[in-house]
Amino acid sequence: MFCLLRVTVFVLLLTGFAAPIDAAYRITEQDRSDIVRIEAYLNAMVSLRSKFIQTSVGGGVAEGTIYIERPNRLRLKYKNPPNIQVYANGNWLAHVDTDLEAVWHVPLKATPATFLVRDRIKLSGDVTVERVMRDAQLVSVVMVQTEEPDSGRFVLTFSDSPLALRKWTVTDAKGVSISVSLVAPDFNVMIPHEVFVFDASKFEFEVR
Repeated sequence: MFCLLRVTVFVLLLTGFAAPIDAAYRITEQDRSDIVRIEAYLNAMVSLRSKFIQTSVGGGVAEGTIYIERPNRLRLKYKNPPNIQVYANGNWLAHVDTDLEAVWHVPLKATPATFLVRDRIKLSGDVTVERVMRDAQLVSVVMVQTEEPDSGRFVLTFSDSPLALRKWTVTDAKGVSISVSLVAPDFNVMIPHEVFVFDASKFEFEVR
């Protein structure tokens, strides 16, 4: 299961968002109001530190701690499976697998992760909000890439009143999904710079 999980993690870091939903849906005035509210909230979120639980299609489960600091800093510190680590500190994302003794470097802007760590977050332009979903306690926005709407879907879910980020789901065009749920998140906290730095000397294998 963990072998499949680590492959799926890396694939979803590289792919875009998932096939669009109901094309007949039309954005309402209430949707637009929520979009403005969510955009303002995300831009006020300078940093995030949280435990997380990650679930994927097929029953894969992982957990760890996520750190975000805008702009362009991200760390996924996996507790289970412990062999996976993800770092971003600038323009590149490093995906480390200590079992395979391998490191992959990919442009941060080529991953869905870039959306949450941008200097300025906009729910328009290169992304399009296709739907806003609500229930008694939650509000979610469903987004696709504007120029490639069939390539994927990215869903952000927030608790409402007060608004707070709780979960996101990335689904690729083949229907493979990964959801990340935040557990007791802390927003706008100080995070040491070294958390985000990929230091090859910390690993027992040669990093090229």
